[in-house]
Amino acid sequence: ARVYLVSSPAIPMLDVSVDVDAGSRRDPAAQTGLARATASMLDKGVQAAAGQPALDENALAEAWLDIGAQLGASASSDRMAFSLRTLTEPALLERAVALAARQMAQPAFPAEVWARERERSLAALREAETRPGTHAGRAYAAAIYQGHPYGAQTTAKTLLAIGVNDMAAFYRQHVMACGARISLVGAIDRATADRIASRLLAAI
Repeated sequence: ARVYLVSSPAIPMLDVSVDVDAGSRRDPAAQTGLARATASMLDKGVQAAAGQPALDENALAEAWLDIGAQLGASASSDRMAFSLRTLTEPALLERAVALAARQMAQPAFPAEVWARERERSLAALREAETRPGTHAGRAYAAAIYQGHPYGAQTTAKTLLAIGVNDMAAFYRQHVMACGARISLVGAIDRATADRIASRLLAAI
């Protein structure tokens, strides 16, 4: 893994980005959309571990609000990215890094939540089908990429083929510390940056 730091002491805040090679080009052809679906579910709860109770999506959101910090996840064609923003007051920073590490290490992928989120995605796909731009974009991707994963399109069929066990397996297989890139920008020094990076990498 590589760790990049831009020390900026003017504002007592820290932004951390962790990028791993787990983008949509890793999706199985029959499950296009798996990487993005997995990323979208990473804030929907964490499992119980090390004597700590499980947190559902509401409890997890409240935990972040209590700290005044936030952790997001997204997936693009090439990567899955985690984005942490927190204040650098020592006690709050410690709690934010600990919660981020736990969320990255033990995502829950609750089936009932995925059923709800999948219905939302399916509704969005149905609405997109009514727009000419959707069809033009598909035709363009098919012509340019010609079977390459970059040109794969999420459909109702591929979404319906994705289950929470598939997400968990994709996460275990592709979200790894080896080859990760961590960028930190904020009011910390190099030693603190290395400690944070080590903590977050240990989670994956």
